[in-house]
Amino acid sequence: MSIANVAVIGAGTMGQGIAQLFAQHGYTTWIHDVRDGAAEQARQRIAQALDKRVTKGRMTTEDAATALSRVNVANSLGDLAEADLVVEAVVEDLDVKRALFAELEGLCRADTLLCTNTSSLSVTEIAAELHTPQRFAGLHFFNPATAMKLVEVVSTDATTHNTRRALHDFARTLGKTPVDVSDSPGFIVNRCARPFYSEALWLLEHGTTSAATIDVCLKSGGGFPLGPFELIDLVGLDISLRATETVWRAFDHHPRFRPSPLVADKVATGQLGRKSGAGFYHYGDDHDEELSPLAPPGVTSVEEVIAHLPDDLAQRCQVSDGRTAAEMAKERGQATIVFDTLLRPWPNDRPATLAFASHGLDAVSREKLVEAAAGQGVRLVEIADRAGLVVLRVAAMLVNEARFALDEGIASADDMDTAMRLGLNFALGPWKMLERLGTERIRTTLERAAEEDGSGRYVPAAS
Repeated sequence: MSIANVAVIGAGTMGQGIAQLFAQHGYTTWIHDVRDGAAEQARQRIAQALDKRVTKGRMTTEDAATALSRVNVANSLGDLAEADLVVEAVVEDLDVKRALFAELEGLCRADTLLCTNTSSLSVTEIAAELHTPQRFAGLHFFNPATAMKLVEVVSTDATTHNTRRALHDFARTLGKTPVDVSDSPGFIVNRCARPFYSEALWLLEHGTTSAATIDVCLKSGGGFPLGPFELIDLVGLDISLRATETVWRAFDHHPRFRPSPLVADKVATGQLGRKSGAGFYHYGDDHDEELSPLAPPGVTSVEEVIAHLPDDLAQRCQVSDGRTAAEMAKERGQATIVFDTLLRPWPNDRPATLAFASHGLDAVSREKLVEAAAGQGVRLVEIADRAGLVVLRVAAMLVNEARFALDEGIASADDMDTAMRLGLNFALGPWKMLERLGTERIRTTLERAAEEDGSGRYVPAAS
């Protein structure tokens, strides 16, 4: 079908961003909000956002004026009767959304596509009382909608192929990459990213190392743009806690989604992250000060680090395969050093930090090891002896959750990788991580982690 006139219901941050995106890409756009004046205020904020783009040289004055001329305020839902597509971005309340779509179904043309931008509610439940659910789907944009490249197209059992295809085509005209998702709690990104936060929190809860060390190890060894604790602080601990609780409830309180008491405790005391001045970090302070890095490394892999160590140290070293240093030391009959793994080679334009654990290593050898690695530009940080250490352990849980999602038919492996790269700016999606690490290392890490925590958190997926 041809889409020319589009509508956005809800003039909050997401609704405003989605409306601006539509207008910038040539669509006649209507904004409606039940709050008096909210839609007009959103239009004014869009004008300011477009002016900023002009100032930054991202669009011309003429293009900004043309885009703004496409943005119209709808005073009532009746003004949207001729829309080709309607996107709802109102409060995350099931009853409110159901009532809204019931009214839209009676007002809009029979071929109008009806979409929800929900991130936490069931698309199937929102559509449960519609007479024409075949034209209904989730169209989940990411914040900020004008910048993030991913759109999750979420189907229910009733959503037709033609509806999905039309939404894919529409998303591409916006410069977005659409991925197909079957309706399931958290869709792809909000579900499959949970282990990035939850496993880091488990490590912190159990005294493995500090939040700053976990963050810097994952950025250095995993290629993640931000560490999990930086991300939680950026999003807000209260928002992160609500999202985790929503997914946890949706999966019948499965232990792998258990909310962390560390987050709940901080929320209870008003430590909400950047917006409150404190969360896992205290803002205004240099939270990386304790991890002052060296110059960029002269090596690209852990194997190179080991190869350049003195022989008496090198023979005791191994890259993590999921087993602890204590287990390896017992097997080898000597002091053992286990280094964390890398998901991609270290770049030569930024510092490298690498976690390690040891068993039976004397203080002199430990000091010699740290100095030898520093000579190669790699900062070593010793942590508690845990299965998989940091990068491998977090990656194993990301892979495991992706396997659960694949087993459930939520999305294809390729779409999961695309979603995680574009929705969270991960360097690698979980399936590419599996390709790099291998099935055996993932299996061993989950098995050994289960020995540390018997809650059922580390039960492997069937695939």
